[in-house]
Amino acid sequence: MALFIMAMSINPSAKKQHADLPHQVNNSLELFHKHGAKMQNIFATLGRYDYLALFEADDQTTAFRVASEINSLGILETETWPVIPYDEFSRLLP
Repeated sequence: MALFIMAMSINPSAKKQHADLPHQVNNSLELFHKHGAKMQNIFATLGRYDYLALFEADDQTTAFRVASEINSLGILETETWPVIPYDEFSRLLP
C-alpha cells in the first residue's frame, strides 16, 4: 500500500452553516473507510491546516478518490501528498 498525508482545513462557509460541525467533519472522515483507505493517525494542528491525516491507500487513484469526495462535501478542503519513510528515501540518494 502507498502512504499519503492529507492536510485538511475546515471550509470557512461550513463554519457558518453547520451547528453540528464536529459531526460533519467525522462524516467526511468516514470516506477513508468507504474507499478502503487505512487511516494510521489523524492530528489536529495549530497552523495553516486544521487536521493532518496519515493514511495508506492501495494506489494513487484511491487517494484521489478519497480527497475528491471529501472536498465535494464542502466541509473540508484538502491537500494530499504521497510520502515515503525517510530511510527509504535516503537509500534513493546517490
